[in-house]
Amino acid sequence: MAEYQLTSTDMIHRTADGAYIPPDPLNSDYAEYLKWVEAGGVTDEYVPPPVPEPKPTPEQQMLLDHENRIRAQEGAPPLELDAFMTKMGR
Repeated sequence: MAEYQLTSTDMIHRTADGAYIPPDPLNSDYAEYLKWVEAGGVTDEYVPPPVPEPKPTPEQQMLLDHENRIRAQEGAPPLELDAFMTKMGR
């Protein structure tokens, strides 16, 4: 892991203390970053955060639970959330 990491914006993330450094030539942290790069430092690439799992609304959860109760009475396997949402057309 490098000392710095790129972000989705033009800010630079300093991994040691979690600081975000704007690309301002008057900022001493940015000047330090530029010196580090000139000395051969390689910045870690930006890694986008993982996509969060879909979270149903309370109404959707109630409908899913109701659907699965009916399926249980019919002897059918329960639906997973993603299959239910597809069935609902969302």
